[in-house]
Amino acid sequence: MELSKWLKIYGEICRELELVPEKDRQAAELLSDMIAGKCLRRDVLSRALSSSPVVVVFGAGPSLQQDLAQFSKHVGVENVVTVAADGASKAFTEIGLTPHVVFTDLDGGDETLTQVNRNGALLVVHAHGDNMDRLRRLVPMFKNPVLGTTQTEPVGCLENFGGFTDGDRAVYACLELGVERIVLAGMDFTGEVGPYSKPYPLNQAEIVRKKRKLLIGKRLLELLAREASAELYDASASYSRIEGFRKLDWEGVRRIIQR
Repeated sequence: MELSKWLKIYGEICRELELVPEKDRQAAELLSDMIAGKCLRRDVLSRALSSSPVVVVFGAGPSLQQDLAQFSKHVGVENVVTVAADGASKAFTEIGLTPHVVFTDLDGGDETLTQVNRNGALLVVHAHGDNMDRLRRLVPMFKNPVLGTTQTEPVGCLENFGGFTDGDRAVYACLELGVERIVLAGMDFTGEVGPYSKPYPLNQAEIVRKKRKLLIGKRLLELLAREASAELYDASASYSRIEGFRKLDWEGVRRIIQR
């Protein structure tokens, strides 16, 4: 998505959620300064995402464990590129796996994120106004370089692929970097907040706000699907539907890989 178009959408989201763009810019500058000289290059991420004909993006919705179990049974991490949205990476580590790429704004759990980074996952770290403390605490703990992203105008070595939540931002990045077949899993935008979404229990106000953000993420994916030439699928074991993403089961995903 063109940056000018995204920034217009971003402005609408800021008004909807009462976000302060200047705080997002401050966070972007902070992250840029922290990773200057050791930023993971865009082309490295692009090559990683293109190393298989299919990329599976795992969200942290309620169906994640079921989807990951079926994925492991019918597909396997060796046959696709796996992308985890933040806390979804914890579900991977619990069964002894490491996702290839993790998109995170650093609220998926300190231990999990540092572990997958040590294990070789490429981390795409997002800066926004509410996570500056986490940036200061966690980024120095990562042993391997990270790629930084922002939702405002790009700063320093940071990228802006578009997207708002970790899950839809991962899909935006995949399309921006040329991925031709994307499968969603654990993407339950209209259901309950999944247990892997946050590393701590949410109060009622936090749940309401999280659900608003998830609906924004769904809306952004549907917008992107109307413009994308890539093949877009949804294997999530949920009743929610994302317009522009064809529902299929994991046997269907395997057939796509074998084409």
